[in-house]
Amino acid sequence: MRTSFPILIAALSLAHSGLPVAAAEEPVAITEIFRRDHPDHADKDILVKRIVLQPGASAPPHVHPGMVTGYVQSGSLEFQLKDGPLLKLKAGDTFFEPAGSHHILAKSTESKVETIIIAFVINPKGAPLSTPLDEHGKH
Repeated sequence: MRTSFPILIAALSLAHSGLPVAAAEEPVAITEIFRRDHPDHADKDILVKRIVLQPGASAPPHVHPGMVTGYVQSGSLEFQLKDGPLLKLKAGDTFFEPAGSHHILAKSTESKVETIIIAFVINPKGAPLSTPLDEHGKH
């Protein structure tokens, strides 16, 4: 099959424009952008993660073994830890999760654009970033 040159150029331009493409996207995508050994604690890692929530998407309830500091880069987010208040965060806001806290709500409140969070994590070496919670809040 042969594609005309103008169609090929248009397709390549769209792919690099940052506009949505037809391919299905994950509701929540997490990309590791940095990892290193903690310089002062041999049993810990330092990580930076980029979390993208599609419009209306939410992360399932989970617990982090390490502490998490988050920055909402764009979009808006409903955020709640067990026994904590419901927070309505927007671009420029930050949040903190102590190690072992139950993260029961993380939902994009956007209807048309993705919500992007940058998370700085101090995690026990070799531990998963998070563990899902069951319907009773246990992991």
